[in-house]
Amino acid sequence: MIPLITISVLALLFAVTSLALWLKLKKASAVHKRQVDLSEAGILASGLAHEIRNPLNSIKINIQLLQEDLEDSLQDDETKEDFRETIHLVTYEIGRLNELMTNFLTYARPTELKREPLDLNHFLNDLIQFLKKQADDKGVVLDSSLPETPVVIDGDSRRLRQALMNILINDIQIVPEKGQIQVSLKPVRDLAVIRVKDNGPGMTEEFMREIFVAFRSQRRGGTGLGLSIANKFIEAHGGGIKVESTVGKGTVFSIILPLKVSEI
Repeated sequence: MIPLITISVLALLFAVTSLALWLKLKKASAVHKRQVDLSEAGILASGLAHEIRNPLNSIKINIQLLQEDLEDSLQDDETKEDFRETIHLVTYEIGRLNELMTNFLTYARPTELKREPLDLNHFLNDLIQFLKKQADDKGVVLDSSLPETPVVIDGDSRRLRQALMNILINDIQIVPEKGQIQVSLKPVRDLAVIRVKDNGPGMTEEFMREIFVAFRSQRRGGTGLGLSIANKFIEAHGGGIKVESTVGKGTVFSIILPLKVSEI
């Protein structure tokens, strides 16, 4: 006969194992539900963007036609200038709404990566050269310190380009004239660390806690989705973004990505 204490222990082990299995299944179900919810949100966002973009594009075309038809008929120079300014403001707002819809669509859709070996050294050099004119026009110095040897990850170049561009463009727009932005890259053990350091206005601790929250922007006229999208794409690569900032001194974004695993 099996001792009563043995039966009790076995029953307890069975109960604990059953509970652990139930919790694991519940967690898996919650993850699946979240994936389904995100997928449905992406479909909804696509439909919403389509329904809004078509009328916006139609309005923009008609505004441009209206400008062509009416501008020559206006005799007074002051009235003509006011008319041009009004048209400019309307088309600017239409463009801003289109940008908002594009960013919202990118943020709402599940992130699918097309990974391939990517040399961050070459990748960052190309990106910085591309953004230098925008920085020069603002009177901001955009410089880099990159290693001579390749720093290779498994990454989606299109997603990473958008993530880094969002961070750098945000910096260029916030840093005042004659400000500086320094981009550096360094391999640390099995990680690649990209640092974007500026001497801009910095951020409060309160704002830093919500820096990646959607629709929160430090910049006037910003959509508040650029850094949220950047964080989403970096996390999809198994990485993360660390932010350090001091008001009046500047901000450092550290983008951390896993290096490509060497094949033996």
